[in-house]
Amino acid sequence: MELYRESKSANDAGRADKYASRATELLRKVPIHAGKKRFMARQLPFDTFVTRKISKWEERAKARGIPFIDAVGIAPVEEIIYFWAGFKRMRKEHLLHSLQRLDWSGQHKCHDNAVDELATLSLLRATVTRWLGDTRTARNILETQVLNHDSSELKGGNKDNWSLPVAHYEMSVIEWIEAGGERGSKQQLEACSRWVEKAARWEAYDLDAR
Repeated sequence: MELYRESKSANDAGRADKYASRATELLRKVPIHAGKKRFMARQLPFDTFVTRKISKWEERAKARGIPFIDAVGIAPVEEIIYFWAGFKRMRKEHLLHSLQRLDWSGQHKCHDNAVDELATLSLLRATVTRWLGDTRTARNILETQVLNHDSSELKGGNKDNWSLPVAHYEMSVIEWIEAGGERGSKQQLEACSRWVEKAARWEAYDLDAR
């Protein structure tokens, strides 16, 4: 998927067509394989997540009359990295590459200006920024671009509903880091705890079993 976008940006039509075809082929295989494994008769969280994403992109492609590959929103690899807690395993150069991919998604309106995807894009940017050590900027992104939304804006249909509760968790991490961990003041640690409790009490969402 990202190779397609990179080739398209470079005006390399041949490579873009090659990668578009391959990415479309692989993405369309997702619904075929998702849901085969169950836990306590329930579909696994990751399967539920990716199946919904495919349906969302299919609907967008049909509504806008565009190829399926161009209906894909925010860089899928970045959402998967978050899902599997990959950012903490990445070096600085990898994190910076993630920011570049997210910036590309934003600049090219891959989110289609949908509130839920804008919130997800901002959450991912904040997370990467936090892992780069800039908690102040990460906090500002979360407060002004994610936490400012009402949960009702991120519900229904194939909307991404996980950015708001996860943003509460991310805020708790920022509070913990800025407090200096266990050495923090009682006030700082209580603030951290409040964010964690809000995230823990959230209703069901895509990543609640993560």
